[in-house]
Amino acid sequence: MAIKPGDSVSIHAYKHNGNLYRVWEKAIVYQNNKDVLILINEDVLVTELNGRRWKTNEPAVWFFYKNEWFNVISMFKTKGINYYCNLASPFITEDDTVKYIDYDLDVKIFHDNSYKILDLREFNRNRLDWKYPHKIIENVWEGVERIKKMVKSRQGVFDHAYVQEIWNDHIKKTDKPRLNKKK
Repeated sequence: MAIKPGDSVSIHAYKHNGNLYRVWEKAIVYQNNKDVLILINEDVLVTELNGRRWKTNEPAVWFFYKNEWFNVISMFKTKGINYYCNLASPFITEDDTVKYIDYDLDVKIFHDNSYKILDLREFNRNRLDWKYPHKIIENVWEGVERIKKMVKSRQGVFDHAYVQEIWNDHIKKTDKPRLNKKK
């Protein structure tokens, strides 16, 4: 059965070796279409592989793509919307769980559209230790390039107004207080 808007799902991130890496307790499905799954993530309990538990600090809109090697968390910070991009396999769903393989590299994009690539050492270590196939390495780096192009053109998820519109629609549907509209 397909997940639909309003459903609550958990999110499981795995590593290439098959180990569960991180679990987000719940998110609310905002939209699920042929290209993207959009989730609302607010005050969610996260459990790490080592047992560490923490709650997300700010509301977020999370975009999972069906044909891209990354997913994007749009976080509402006091200075504006920041983005955290996980270089990862396209997602799958099983029951009420969204699952993907995290390929270590991350791109952090700040509200002014500057960005930083994170965890290169971890990616290089894991690609050797776990023998990432050449095609996966290629997909990850193509994902980084795609993100950079999207950020530069403020396309799709990197259009602050688009993300704010999704959040405002969510707020309207749930009668929650609005966030600042800083961009």
